Amino acid sequence: MSALDRRIALALTEERQRSGRLGAHALTLAFVAVAVWCALVHPWPGAVFYLGIVAAFVGLAWAWGWLARRPLPAWLVLGFVLANAILLTVTLLVPNPLDPPPWPLQMKLRPPAFPFFLMLIAWSTFTLSPWLVLGAALIAIAAWSVGVGIVAFRTDTLLGFGLPGGPDLAESLARYLDPRFVDGAAWASGVFVACLVAGILAVVVGRMRRLVRVQARIERARDNLARHVSANLVEELAEVDEPFGPARNQEVAILFADVVGFTSLCESLDPQAVVTMLRGFHERMADCVFEHGGTLDKFVGDSVMATFGTPQPSPHDAANALACARSMLKRLEEWNAERQTHGEPALQAGIGLHFGPVVLGDIGNKQRIEFAVLGDTVNTASRLEGLTRHLGASLVVSQAVVDRVLDQVGGQAIGDMRRHSPVAVRGRLQAVDVWILPSGRRDRRRALAEREQAADGHDRNSSSAPDWNSGSARYRAPETDEVVGQAVLVAGAGFALEPVDR
Repeated sequence: MSALDRRIALALTEERQRSGRLGAHALTLAFVAVAVWCALVHPWPGAVFYLGIVAAFVGLAWAWGWLARRPLPAWLVLGFVLANAILLTVTLLVPNPLDPPPWPLQMKLRPPAFPFFLMLIAWSTFTLSPWLVLGAALIAIAAWSVGVGIVAFRTDTLLGFGLPGGPDLAESLARYLDPRFVDGAAWASGVFVACLVAGILAVVVGRMRRLVRVQARIERARDNLARHVSANLVEELAEVDEPFGPARNQEVAILFADVVGFTSLCESLDPQAVVTMLRGFHERMADCVFEHGGTLDKFVGDSVMATFGTPQPSPHDAANALACARSMLKRLEEWNAERQTHGEPALQAGIGLHFGPVVLGDIGNKQRIEFAVLGDTVNTASRLEGLTRHLGASLVVSQAVVDRVLDQVGGQAIGDMRRHSPVAVRGRLQAVDVWILPSGRRDRRRALAEREQAADGHDRNSSSAPDWNSGSARYRAPETDEVVGQAVLVAGAGFALEPVDR
């Protein structure tokens, strides 16, 4: 039995315990209804006898409700059914001492008394066990059959089966109407119906248990999915058979973030403090990923890898990734303020961000399958994160990301980042154009100028010429990486940038 199956079994046991108390109340109400029925159909004072027996049934039900406060074994459940079945058989077959001179005992079997036993079979569904439902039915049938057998095999009983028939119909009819006649067919019909009812109820309870298991597995799968993707995607992905789809190529934004100087921090902290710090860091970084519609790919030590555009792309993946990176830095800054009030060291993070084609697909073996994002884009993003130490930056973003961001939301999203000269990245033959967010104080004038350069370069690569009068920005490409820019407000366009010639 798997761990999930054990938890489901424990949950069903606890629910059976609660249902036992509910079943006690249900039986009490049923027996009160029986008492009212007896008072209506039996003449007084004979009805008092049955009201007293109903009180005994209610006492049994309340005793069961008290016992059901703790988990009960199956044999005790069946014992309760047996006690009720015996008491019900006695009630239906033993002559009422308060009635007028009794009819022959065989007359007790003439009214359709066996349906009362169906209450016990119905009550057994509160056990949430199909086997206990069948067991309760067998006990009810056995108790009633013993009582009927005692009456049927008396020496003065006329035993038959079914309606009168034969060559001498008058004699058969007289025999059938004799007060001492016992019809075996009536007993068989009751037993047959009880078996059908018990079988149906057992199937229903079994299907209900199966539904609980299936739903528990679905919820576990959704919980596992929620650890990787934002909550708004969980329901969408849960509705399809292949939530991550087949292996394919797709353009994705990749983000890597880790703690700067983590090794030296570990040397100065005890193991519990290290684990607590990592949990706090991972929790805050993961929250930022989910808040911006990203997918949490994995934690590797102090590192976090996230993707934007998986499993399904969106029109603003690059912009969401950049906004997530900024949110991570802000969240870390707020957390550092809390840590310093407790005398804990402040943390610094390095974040690398790249956009490009990747391969998406499931990898692994039969025991473990993992949805993987593979390719040069992933490696480049990881290398950019590593460059944050050498460039003195908290965030290093590739030109590919900046181009997509300008397309998606405009230049305002670049903010106070500045363009850096191309950097060599291990594993790539060509240098990579990057933008950085320096650690510490930013030179906002320099950042604005370099944002102009990025916007201008992006515009020159576009297929259509910009129209200044229509509200778009007109750019002239600077000849070097060092430019000075000014912000201008263009009517109808919002924020735009135009480099100033030197």
